[in-house]
Amino acid sequence: MTKSISTTEFMRDFGKYLDEARQHPIMLTKHGRPSVVVVSADLYGRMTGNSDPRRTYAAGEMPKELADAFLTQLDADSAGFQRMENY
Repeated sequence: MTKSISTTEFMRDFGKYLDEARQHPIMLTKHGRPSVVVVSADLYGRMTGNSDPRRTYAAGEMPKELADAFLTQLDADSAGFQRMENY
């Protein structure tokens, strides 16, 4: 879940929230409405980097979150195929 704070609070304790934004995104609000999201440079780079879905990775290069998503889907697909074979 993204933390939400006012822009005034963000400016008042900039250093604290800057450090927090390196760990997880922070939603800044203005007049109680979402305004911007502060994210780490690493996350921003991943979000705006190579957006080509055909991107390939060498062994051991795939980002952990992507590898985990693939393994979860493979496990689900495998379980589905095993159920079909039992019919």
